[in-house]
Amino acid sequence: MIVFPARRPADPGTATSFLNIRVADIERCYREWSALGAEFLTEPIGRKAELRCCLRDPDGYLIEVGQATGLLDGILADPPASRG
Repeated sequence: MIVFPARRPADPGTATSFLNIRVADIERCYREWSALGAEFLTEPIGRKAELRCCLRDPDGYLIEVGQATGLLDGILADPPASRG
């Protein structure tokens, strides 16, 4: 078994790990989680084929919440930059 230790970030401006969650309705998620006390770092932001926002959990780990918006219309995220 391989174990990858994760540490709480000492510097809140540095990501040591993050969790990426996809939801069906990001605006609703943002409203409901904010009402429950979540402190988002960003509001939902359009990123071509998806909407995303970020928050930190109580231990300081970064969580990205996203909603796909373009797939059904054939709008895809930008491909990764070519290497070489």
